[in-house]
Amino acid sequence: MENMVRYHEKILDFLIKWKDKNPDFYFVTRKINNKGRLDKGYWFLGNSHYAYISFWDGTDTKEKVHNIGFVVLKDKTSYIELSAQDSDKKALFLDKLAKKIGGFERKGTRNKWFKFFEGKEFIHNLTFFLENVKPQIDALLKKEKPKGIKFLDEAFHQKKVKKVLIRREKQIAFGEKNKVARICWNTKGWRRPSGPEGKSKSLESYEKLYGYGHEEWLFDQSKVIDGFHYAFIEPLRLKTDRHEHNIYNITLFTINNLNKKYLVGEIANVECITPSKSVEIYQEYKERGYIDEMQADVEEVAGEWETFIFTEPAKFFNIRFKFKDVNLVDELEEISDKDINITTNRFKLLPKKGTILNETIDETIGLLEGNKRNTRKRKKVFNVECEYDPDHDKMQNLLKDLLDQSGKYKIVQIERNRVDIKGLTIDNKWHYFEIKTDNPKLSIRKAIGQIMEYAYYPNLNNVDKLIIVAQALPDADTVTYLEHLRNTFNLPISYRGLSLETKELSIDY
Repeated sequence: MENMVRYHEKILDFLIKWKDKNPDFYFVTRKINNKGRLDKGYWFLGNSHYAYISFWDGTDTKEKVHNIGFVVLKDKTSYIELSAQDSDKKALFLDKLAKKIGGFERKGTRNKWFKFFEGKEFIHNLTFFLENVKPQIDALLKKEKPKGIKFLDEAFHQKKVKKVLIRREKQIAFGEKNKVARICWNTKGWRRPSGPEGKSKSLESYEKLYGYGHEEWLFDQSKVIDGFHYAFIEPLRLKTDRHEHNIYNITLFTINNLNKKYLVGEIANVECITPSKSVEIYQEYKERGYIDEMQADVEEVAGEWETFIFTEPAKFFNIRFKFKDVNLVDELEEISDKDINITTNRFKLLPKKGTILNETIDETIGLLEGNKRNTRKRKKVFNVECEYDPDHDKMQNLLKDLLDQSGKYKIVQIERNRVDIKGLTIDNKWHYFEIKTDNPKLSIRKAIGQIMEYAYYPNLNNVDKLIIVAQALPDADTVTYLEHLRNTFNLPISYRGLSLETKELSIDY
């Protein structure tokens, strides 16, 4: 996956090098930081769908684009665009220019002309444009001197472009110290391998081929040597020594088999170690029995331990850090597709540009919750039941239908404030339903902490009933346990069985 920020970066790199060889060459960058686009790395006019570059000072004020521009689209196609919707005089010049160069198409009767390049090598096409097309434009511009379209000069460069280049240099300096890296999928907190569930489906990925990834012990706090935890991350697996001894702050993300990206957290002061240090620590691991423990972890999840045991000691570790420098999110937070830090899904060490952008859910639903109107937004986080258990989805849909049909609720909502089902009764009392797919006792164990957090954290108190829902009916001991919770702790908690077979919801237990 590549995005337009990456294209802007490639184009700006190319143009800076071109200017180094041609001091009288100038180009136009984005002039203002509207919508924070300069902060995100959109160095030229455009957005997440296109980049619009010009080499002359002239703007179609009606279209808000350059009069003469080289455009690159998200699919890597490129073309020349001439635009003068705001001026008939400029349009006459551009019409003459289009005929001189040849190959342009006019968009109906509008004062817009397009010349498309073949292929998707936009840097190659830009090179051709600068070497072959720009000289023709310059010659006609010098001859005709149209009002509103001018040559660029050093004063323009110093006033408009230089500050953008300085901003970019600061961003590069930040990215040299602060990195973003992908790690393999894991549902055990990266303390030990978690098995194939949720891992990549790509046959080229290590975790798919062998059933585990070497990062799955990344936060195993039982293995610390002289204050440091030694570990491995794929983005630092290189054939060169370019990272050795460097110290980075690394933000970690992961991707599940549904291709959703999640923020894991950050490790500060990560030191990249040498192969000789890796060999030394590997021997220490063997002596302490850690290698045998890790091999047993791989075998427990049916991974191919042979690939693990034959990993070269020199490549077994590539980083070390102290656990005091680890800051993990409480729950995996889904990352927005609009985030500009993650420019590829590959296991590469990326420069960080700024705060990771979370995917959010708008909680502005126009409903009274207690005595206050809910207008919150919240981060989307990983929900294991919703991601992997089809029965959970079936139960959720069936429960909503049954509650809607019961006549007891005037509003029934799915997935609001992370609650599986929220129901507002006819007498304006909220009931929260948390769905599990285990047996009654285990479902209560898993759900009770969640549903209480949703209802009361940090100091809320606007829910009348907390109801745990699973498929089987509870036995006598489970019913006694629920009564004990209600009587001893005054918790408004109960359990209901939901049958997918008969499509019936039991009484409250």
